[in-house]
Amino acid sequence: MVAGAMGMPMGTLRIRELSRRDGAQLIKLFRSSFPREMELSGFDVRAVRKTLRLYGVLKVIQRLTRKPFVLFAVGEVEGEVVAAVSLNREKDAWYIGTVMVAPEHRRKGYGRAILEHALEVARTFGGKRAILHVLEDNLPARGLYESAGFRTFERVVHFVREPPEGEEVLFPAGYTLSKIDLFDRQALRLVHAAREPESAEVYGEPEPTPWYIRPLARMQPGIRERYAVVHSGRWVGIYTFAAPFREKGAANASLAILPEHRGQGLEEALLSRALRRAREIGCPRLLTRADERNTALLSACERLGFERLYVMEGMYRDL
Repeated sequence: MVAGAMGMPMGTLRIRELSRRDGAQLIKLFRSSFPREMELSGFDVRAVRKTLRLYGVLKVIQRLTRKPFVLFAVGEVEGEVVAAVSLNREKDAWYIGTVMVAPEHRRKGYGRAILEHALEVARTFGGKRAILHVLEDNLPARGLYESAGFRTFERVVHFVREPPEGEEVLFPAGYTLSKIDLFDRQALRLVHAAREPESAEVYGEPEPTPWYIRPLARMQPGIRERYAVVHSGRWVGIYTFAAPFREKGAANASLAILPEHRGQGLEEALLSRALRRAREIGCPRLLTRADERNTALLSACERLGFERLYVMEGMYRDL
């Protein structure tokens, strides 16, 4: 990260890039900032520490390439990490995630400071748009983002289900799965094409994952699998399964199906497969999500007994 962008003090809050020595404090901050989410997803300290080590390698590579793809900053007061934010580049847009402020340090302006810092970093590296998600019932955070110029463009429903015993739902006739590379470029384009039109416009065209990210991502702990849904020799959907903490946490299933192939039983078949895979690994639950406008996927979740957890609102602003 450029000098001055990630190391300048901001009042009593000093914002800088994440380092390995922040591990213990960062884990504490995660736990205090997202207790509900962490209870559901699970947590493995060793896995998080390995990810932090990999980020240390990534920092060196990104400084050499001068075109970062993933960035993580922390805010500290008198040596204590009290805030954090992550950024991921998506071609012309930057996605802002994990905006955190320790509960005992809220309402001091630290959230606004680290958000403004993230926006400035995105501008520095040529970003034209910033995107984030926020819990619909997190009124203070929503107010902060709205006051910073963000506006809502999508609503995403999050679901959970314990993996049940029983038979797997069969795929509809004519559809098959083919395992593919996690970073397949055609898959990126198809996921984009499967977005709701308004969301696709906000995110913009996807950018292939840089070469230096791929080997580091493959070294991350846990299980990550990706499949193409094939019909008449053509890819019509992408199914991704991940279990970042294996049996110590929840698994995640992500479905992207082209509109003309929705509502034919694919959603139930893929979610059923994900539930079976989670059960095989020993994951206590499976998490998934659906855009509120994707009625076929919402209905499939409900038919398979998934429980609604919460709604995340997608917000964006131009830079």
